Amino acid sequence: MEKQAKLIKKHLIRLDRHAAKFTLILMLKVLNLKKYFTIRKKGFQKASIVKALNGVSFSIPQGTTLGVVGESGSGKTTAARSILHLIQPTEGSIIIDGVDILSLSKRELRKFRKNMQIVFQDPYGSLNPRMTIGKIISEPLRLHTKMNSSEIESRLFELIEMVGLQKEHLDRYPHEFSGGQRQRIGIARAIALNPKLIILDEPVSALDVSIQGQILNLLIDLQKKLGLTYLFVAHDLAVVRHVSSRIIVMYLGSIVEDNETQSLYENPLHPYTESLLASIPNINNEKRGFTVLPGEIPSPENPPTGCHFHPRCKKAIDICKQQFPEMRETETGRVACHLY
Repeated sequence: MEKQAKLIKKHLIRLDRHAAKFTLILMLKVLNLKKYFTIRKKGFQKASIVKALNGVSFSIPQGTTLGVVGESGSGKTTAARSILHLIQPTEGSIIIDGVDILSLSKRELRKFRKNMQIVFQDPYGSLNPRMTIGKIISEPLRLHTKMNSSEIESRLFELIEMVGLQKEHLDRYPHEFSGGQRQRIGIARAIALNPKLIILDEPVSALDVSIQGQILNLLIDLQKKLGLTYLFVAHDLAVVRHVSSRIIVMYLGSIVEDNETQSLYENPLHPYTESLLASIPNINNEKRGFTVLPGEIPSPENPPTGCHFHPRCKKAIDICKQQFPEMRETETGRVACHLY
């Protein structure tokens, strides 16, 4: 009887986990997203097409964080800016909270923008040096809400306190703050309208290591408090690990691996992911240290045939040079590799 009870309990737990997967509300769903740039040549040379994004698909459940990693030139920032419609995608669907934003008119998109915000990599470059902090943070409130002056002031005090700054800071200018403080200001501006999705474009890469931890903890606390959904773009896998529940790895405009965070770090599927993890310095193991990924990411204007990673891959086989790998499902995620 005890064994039977344990078996029933075990099956019930599995059923609960299985049901939970289907009850998750998707905040963002990206389907076959493509972005091609045309490069004009001088003289009689033909124009070339650069495939910055080539059929990217993924989704983010509400209240979770999806990390996007890869080397410079992999297409991370292009994907982020396409999702926010800061650049016009060539093809695909971007569905935020059930709304396909690519089908919206300019007027409808303007109204919808309050639901999606961004925190930029350079906190100083993203703040107007001629405006006080109070005016910078209150600008989205004046544009997208019908709040009166007293309501805006009350909201400003609430926001500045949430990000760990003081009320007297509102009358100062961006140059009077440190890098970490300026990033807190950018975060306060991003959450001012209670958005449903926030894209974090390398939000800590320009900061000192000690400050990085503070900003990451702030982002985690705000997510728990406000139920925010994050798309965290970074090149540092060590940073992404602490904030993401799931990670996608991009290479030359395509996703090569989409996996749960723990599975990706413990058992990476794609050779490129293995190389990225091996390049992280390990202070706990002096013998292992870290290895540098050989070669450079190819030009998207003239990518290699077959799998784009094969010229740098130690596990490449003949088919890798001839055929582009399809995305395959695994127990924990997806991988685009001929080895599976």
